[in-house]
Amino acid sequence: MAASRRTRKLLRVIGVILVVIVVAYGLGWFYVARTVKARIFTLLEGTQTKNVMVECGDLGYQGFPLQFGFYCGDLHLRQRDDRFTFDLPKLVADAPAYSPWSVMAHLQGPATLKNEAGFLLRSEWSSFDTKMIYGKGAPRLLSFNIEGLSTQLSMPAGNQSALTLEKAQGLTRNQDGDLEVALAVESAVIRPENRTQSLMPMSLNLVGSLTDGGSLMGGDLNVEQLKGKSGVIDQAELTVGDNDSYISASGPFSFDTNGYLSGRFKFEVAGLDVAGQMAQVAFPDYTQVINTIVGFAGSLSPGNKSITIGINVDGGKVSMGFIPLGKIPPLK
Repeated sequence: MAASRRTRKLLRVIGVILVVIVVAYGLGWFYVARTVKARIFTLLEGTQTKNVMVECGDLGYQGFPLQFGFYCGDLHLRQRDDRFTFDLPKLVADAPAYSPWSVMAHLQGPATLKNEAGFLLRSEWSSFDTKMIYGKGAPRLLSFNIEGLSTQLSMPAGNQSALTLEKAQGLTRNQDGDLEVALAVESAVIRPENRTQSLMPMSLNLVGSLTDGGSLMGGDLNVEQLKGKSGVIDQAELTVGDNDSYISASGPFSFDTNGYLSGRFKFEVAGLDVAGQMAQVAFPDYTQVINTIVGFAGSLSPGNKSITIGINVDGGKVSMGFIPLGKIPPLK
């Protein structure tokens, strides 16, 4: 009898402990799930300015017990000055229990961005996924992957444009205090304003870094934050049609405290005729000017498939060797 009572007492103690553990885990799970939501909403609202209002028509939590997650149906974003509104049918985000600081989000389209003046942008896609890894109080990595994008743009004046692309990937990362950026776009097709003819498919690859720019991930995006910063464009390449027609650029750059750009860039251009044809479709009113530029560039390296040009920028003043080309306005 004594042994039986001790056994029952031990079982009751174990049961109480299990209940406490389950309740504690449930409360902890809900807290982390709310933290995941708060981090996503903080990015949408604006980290510092809180200039955007975020509303969910249907908000709930999911993933218990192995994932911390939430869903937001009928997501509505509105700038506080009522300039633009953004609507999305559903956003789903979750983080695994073993890595709650790593958040994955899935966006379901179509999405619309509009204002009362008549601006309207509508996008839909096959898949749109994003990832955010949090560091000390701010994201240290943001990335996205989108496939099968189709976008239509209508301007207040009635002009309409369209964009389609097969795939796009992007990443920004705080790497030991520096900001690293990478972007890849495959088979993007643009139809310029009110044109029946689309431009040839284009692909873009961009890799660069900004020294001491990692802290920018903890605040709202503002080009003025680039003042006084320096960095390197490792690769910026735009391919047109096939791999025989492209333009690439690389080199170090910096902005002074007034926002003027300085840098030494190397440009390589191949397939000038294709680039000229695309420019004429996009800007038919400047056909003569485009032909002049293409002819001049071709004369620099006659008979060659590609040419390499060095461009210097000093305090916004652009030159090619001793030939001045103009001036780039400062950041505003």
